[in-house]
Amino acid sequence: MTGNRIELEGRLLGKPELRTTPAGTPVLRFTVECGAAGEELKLGVVMTGEAALAAERLLQPAGQVRVTGRLRKLKGSLKNEAAFEVVAETVDRNEL
Repeated sequence: MTGNRIELEGRLLGKPELRTTPAGTPVLRFTVECGAAGEELKLGVVMTGEAALAAERLLQPAGQVRVTGRLRKLKGSLKNEAAFEVVAETVDRNEL
């Protein structure tokens, strides 16, 4: 694998949202606060398929989470404005 890969750990903000597309594909969305001490960094995360169903059962609001995946620029973002989300490959509870 080359290039675009991200790993992050942080606190889950709010309750994950699980929806199903008209084609029947599960889509899980949630936000993680993953900034260093004194820095605010909130990243949106999206995961699809059967892995999304399994991840949704693991996640608890305000719980610690570990995510691996890739960054994707959000459509409709302005040229000079950074707007990204993480497309997750794996999501796990991060037991401290």
